[in-house]
Amino acid sequence: MAIFHMSFSNISAGKGRGAIASAAYRSGEKLFDDKEGRHYFYARSVMPESFILTPKNAPAWASDREQLWNEVERKDRRANSRYAKEFNVALPVELIEDEQKELLTKYVQENFVDEGMVADVVIHRDHPDNPHAHVMLTNRPFNSDGTWGIKSKKQYILDENGNKTYTGTSKYPKSRKILMVDWDKKEKIIEWRHNWAASVNQVLEQKNIPERISEKSFTEQGIDDTPTQHEGVNSNRYERKEFNQQVKNYRKAKASYKNNQEKAINRGHLDSLSEHFSFNEKRVVNELSHELKTYISLES
Repeated sequence: MAIFHMSFSNISAGKGRGAIASAAYRSGEKLFDDKEGRHYFYARSVMPESFILTPKNAPAWASDREQLWNEVERKDRRANSRYAKEFNVALPVELIEDEQKELLTKYVQENFVDEGMVADVVIHRDHPDNPHAHVMLTNRPFNSDGTWGIKSKKQYILDENGNKTYTGTSKYPKSRKILMVDWDKKEKIIEWRHNWAASVNQVLEQKNIPERISEKSFTEQGIDDTPTQHEGVNSNRYERKEFNQQVKNYRKAKASYKNNQEKAINRGHLDSLSEHFSFNEKRVVNELSHELKTYISLES
């Protein structure tokens, strides 16, 4: 069944994660890292499907995976530079491969590329029951001439006369950081998660598929139940699979108990009702059944 799984993370030098190595690992391509002077290649048993989407001001080289991420690392050279934002998303198994790709492409284009990001999209289908995508996104906007833009700028805090202000004896004027894009705000991630759930549900509805997903937790939805975990393909997959089976068994037992409770209550109502039915009233119900040409049961 369709599930909601979407997680965001940063690929940064501070965490020891390079953009070239990350792109090579996800895409299964052999990529050369200009800064390190070496190739990165991670063989995959099932070759992923990958493509790059670029915004209107992006230069031609942004469509080349190797050149794109080398340019990113060349531009951001600080020890704690963030090269890219990445999200991992589960694709609905109810859709065929072409439909999954179309859904993902439309979502990425509207939510990220149209906002100015380059999106390096890779779809993994190593396991038929776990189709998912990794999408690496650039952090910098492009200027109208195709050059890299700035992430933020410094704005000095001025007094009522328009002069720079200082704190105590500091020789540095007070300033604030002004972000040029809002891609790092928590509200954006909430919006992106909501938009993915809405996009998936719209397609499922169009195809008359009853399943629906939500970015909200069970608690937020008012559901008194235990959520399953996204199994994935890493080393903890089998532990999560076992946990999910336990959750399913619990839900089944809970549903069975509730059903038996309802049957007992209904049986009690029926017994109480039957005690007040006379023989003639039961005969009238039987005759009415024949008149309506349908089956009438006192139990229902």
